[in-house]
Amino acid sequence: YITNNLSKMAAEDRGCCDKCAKMFIMVINIVIILIGGAMLAAGIYWQLSPTGFYKEIFNHDIFNVPIVAIVIGSLLLLVGLCGFMGACCEVMFLLKAYMGFLILIMLIEIVVAVGCVAMKTSVEEYATNRTSEMIGFYGDETKDEEEIIEKTIDLVQENFECCGVYGPEDWSQKNAERFVVDGKNIVPNSCCKAANKDDEDCGSKIDYRSNENIYTSGCKVSMMNYVENNLLYVGITAGVIVILQIGILIMASKFRTAIEDESYENF
Repeated sequence: YITNNLSKMAAEDRGCCDKCAKMFIMVINIVIILIGGAMLAAGIYWQLSPTGFYKEIFNHDIFNVPIVAIVIGSLLLLVGLCGFMGACCEVMFLLKAYMGFLILIMLIEIVVAVGCVAMKTSVEEYATNRTSEMIGFYGDETKDEEEIIEKTIDLVQENFECCGVYGPEDWSQKNAERFVVDGKNIVPNSCCKAANKDDEDCGSKIDYRSNENIYTSGCKVSMMNYVENNLLYVGITAGVIVILQIGILIMASKFRTAIEDESYENF
């Protein structure tokens, strides 16, 4: 009873910096919990959805976005709970675990950044080859019973406003059985520009070389351009996250030291 009263009195006598550190840790970890929960939910959704995050294309042995999102989301949830409960209840073990998790996450981020650079060519080649293979299976019920391949390709072409891997010619070259009709080289309707989506014969009524209503750029170029155009935002976000992590680590360390000092004084 006496120890509890002393602890409460010490907590009340803390300086403004210590109180701010506690509040900062609690608030920032509520945000981390929300982000972790959102990433976990998104990862589970992508994993269960047949076309989630174009996984038929990007389901690389290592670079599997849904699984990565589930793992990161779960880790963020665990870290956020440790930080929030450690600060709120002033549990030393949780605060130490929280700081350890933060350091571990920063090391993982470095490994992931290096891995992304090292695996860029490998993932790009895998996605290119896989997409070319899927174009060959497009419309083949024996290879695509649930039309997952067809839906994935259509989503990619519509979202990135492209046609084929390198261009519309891929369809007649890789799937001549279905896309060379009466001497015409045609394409799926998902290659059609947004203004012509309602025309059911948009991609098949004339040869793609004379069709002005379809996208002419390949999906590989369109997707690479999308990534390159957003690299600046990714870099800024990564920089802000690193600075925030360092700030949180300093705050957590200061708050832990304050609690330890109080424990020694009470003892």
